[in-house]
Amino acid sequence: MSEESDGIVVMTQDEMRSRIAVFAEQTGNDQLMVTQGIPGFQRDIYSIIGRGVSEDAGTQPGIVDSKGFNVAYVGAEPDNGSAMHTHQEIEVFIPMSGQWAVYWNEGDDMEEVLLEPMDCISVPGGVMRSFKNVGDTYGHLLVIIEGTENATVGRPQDVIDQAAAAGFTLDADGKMVNAAE
Repeated sequence: MSEESDGIVVMTQDEMRSRIAVFAEQTGNDQLMVTQGIPGFQRDIYSIIGRGVSEDAGTQPGIVDSKGFNVAYVGAEPDNGSAMHTHQEIEVFIPMSGQWAVYWNEGDDMEEVLLEPMDCISVPGGVMRSFKNVGDTYGHLLVIIEGTENATVGRPQDVIDQAAAAGFTLDADGKMVNAAE
């Protein structure tokens, strides 16, 4: 990589290779989050840029260099998605295929919006949120999360209890522990 006098950076094909994530080369993680073993929350998560809010200490994104944001693709069968959770980072959801519902708040205050492909919602940090494929076929959702560090996730106690019943807990650092191992 060379920098010209005017601040423009010139990169070769080889130098750019670590910044390319070819989808066919990516592997979906079906246990990136402690909740993915719970019926209704099963999904494939592809960490494309950065580690995002992964609870799997072994997460290896397609593009490691993440400055200020993380990108993931989520793929799910109908009636599957994410359990309620919160973190301090802004989270953006954009359906790429299928129809998705995004929920925020809990209990009597819960709100919902239905999103079609290319629609977009930006959920502020600190807001409890979840999403679900409400279409009739396997769908893909683009997720963009603010920040560079691998953030921790907060969850309602009933979700933590369901994950524990499915054999998964979190250690003191917020990383997933499989009770079967």
